[in-house]
Amino acid sequence: MSRSALSDVRVIDCTHVIAGAYCSMLLADLGADVIKVEPITGENNRINNPTSNFRPFELANRNKRGIAVDIQRPEGAGVLRRLARTADVFVENFRPGVFDRLGLGYEDLRAENPSLIYCSISGFGHSGPYRERGGFDLVAQAMSGIMSFTGEIGGTRPVAAGVPMSDIAAGCFGALGILAALNHRRATGEGQKVESSLLESALGFAVWETGLYLATGEVAVPRGSRHRLAAPYEALKTADGYIAVGVTSQRLWKRFCQALTVPDLETDPRFATPTERIANRDQLQERIEAILARGPTAHWEELLLAQGVPCGPVNTIAQAVNDPQIVARGLLAEVEGRRFTRAPVMLSETPVAVRTGAASVGQHTREVLADAGFADQEIKDLAACGAVGLGSPPQAS
Repeated sequence: MSRSALSDVRVIDCTHVIAGAYCSMLLADLGADVIKVEPITGENNRINNPTSNFRPFELANRNKRGIAVDIQRPEGAGVLRRLARTADVFVENFRPGVFDRLGLGYEDLRAENPSLIYCSISGFGHSGPYRERGGFDLVAQAMSGIMSFTGEIGGTRPVAAGVPMSDIAAGCFGALGILAALNHRRATGEGQKVESSLLESALGFAVWETGLYLATGEVAVPRGSRHRLAAPYEALKTADGYIAVGVTSQRLWKRFCQALTVPDLETDPRFATPTERIANRDQLQERIEAILARGPTAHWEELLLAQGVPCGPVNTIAQAVNDPQIVARGLLAEVEGRRFTRAPVMLSETPVAVRTGAASVGQHTREVLADAGFADQEIKDLAACGAVGLGSPPQAS
């Protein structure tokens, strides 16, 4: 395999749950040496469902070396300060102020390593009136406005996105900030602090809705799967499911009607122009779905694609991960008997790779500390006082 894009970058990962761990996972998939720091008893997210083989902790913690440190102890905090001297990046996603009180804040670690890039991911950011609040994806989706315009047309109850989008977005923006800071450091030698928050990341994703409001004062409302500027641009019911169709021009409308082989649809004055189709979209949907009810999704997909009309089935997650396009692109990777989705970016010369599964608690503590210059006796003393955990003893060869 070619050299990884971030193979010369070392990351100290003091994150938990999703947002921060996803940020460092992206860096790990790109080849960074990510050192996952957990409590000696393990992260709470390691708890498994006893009736299932689903292990939430593994989702965002593959490709990382794992160490166990009690950062509440002065000796444990001292271990991290010493590790920071050898690191390029430090990532944490605890409430603002927590790491400052432990002597592990940005200013503390910058004193150890002036070129360190320190990334903090939080619910609301490290300034402002909500600084002290804990952050959850659902709350960020609510406060960003996203839940107010997500759901079926005319719906009155707020609906959350089906994925933890605030968490994932904050992780992505955190990783983007880190990469920008690394580039700045290569030019200047200077480290810096990077921040992302769940609330700002969620609002940043609402680019259409914020743009509309700031330009016109219009407040977004639930539209189901419909686009506000085109019709039909939505999921439409067929005989056996739904098909998503995007008709964004008069040329595509003509081809759409040709695919459905209903000549009078194109000539119907209610649907003759984009403006009229939007104005009469309820009647348009009713008319189209009456036609689509005559055949299954696959039938209509074939006809529409033959005419060059953008469309696709509304898949279940099981259908999506087994879709021939996803398989052909190699988005799914299997390692140590587990399947993962790799970071969804393709690099021609430095490929993204899932190399290892999640480490066990403290699996690499001894190795990582030795790499950082800790003597064997120091490591034993730290373990004896409860500052670090060494995991399971190595197996005899």
